[in-house]
Amino acid sequence: MSPTARARRVQPVRVLVKTFRILEALARFGEQGASLGQLSDAVGFPKPTVYRILRTLESLSYVAADGRCYRLADRLKELGQPSTAAAVARLARPAMTRLLAAFEHTVNLAIVEDDQLVYKSMLEGLRSVRMQAIPGSYIPMTRSALGKCILAHLPREQVERIAYREQYASGAGDARLKKLLAELARVRRLGYAIDDQEVEKGLRCVGCAILGKNGRPVASISVSGSSSLLTFPEMRRIAPLIRQACREISAALGFEPPPEASSGFGPPRRYTES
Repeated sequence: MSPTARARRVQPVRVLVKTFRILEALARFGEQGASLGQLSDAVGFPKPTVYRILRTLESLSYVAADGRCYRLADRLKELGQPSTAAAVARLARPAMTRLLAAFEHTVNLAIVEDDQLVYKSMLEGLRSVRMQAIPGSYIPMTRSALGKCILAHLPREQVERIAYREQYASGAGDARLKKLLAELARVRRLGYAIDDQEVEKGLRCVGCAILGKNGRPVASISVSGSSSLLTFPEMRRIAPLIRQACREISAALGFEPPPEASSGFGPPRRYTES
């Protein structure tokens, strides 16, 4: 019996057929995603059926939910191709080693995973202080240098959603949200972000984002140290080297910044204490 004939005799598993139809529909909707009703109409299945499958896919991190909108998660997009996280970790290691040798402060790497930032690795320096964060833990994006340089590259609605999730802000008119948006505008102008004892008392951090081929932030690198040693002038001295390292890693991932782009890769400017 030929493989084609054998395939015709196989009885398909209905729930798998429905699952892949839903995934194919989500792929057609693209980055903007789709509501439950839109997906139900697109695949012709009842809403309860679509909802159960979506929730299962979400629990497995193959679908990301944004309120009432669903889209394919990064984990699914990376199936069948080398992991972006693994590529970033491999490319970042030499740059992190150079930063450690140059400044003797702790160097950190974080990876974006579906609207969250995961602490990937650190190289501890001679001038380092013990940090609470450990590899594999989630980092608050609204308060950390590693997170704020990522947020600076995201659309405002996504920034607001993350701020609400982290309970940093409670609504569009929240004063803290306005302050955060103003700071992110400054991060875009300067090309780097700082954390002035916002995550841990006595600890400062300066960081820059790594961009993927499509221009979206995929990771970030930072240098952290005691607030008594990592002063604002010291952070301004360190920032250009972190930016250069992130530029090189982004290029290796396939990112090509357009001319005169405000990608955070321009000439360094001054970040003053506020």
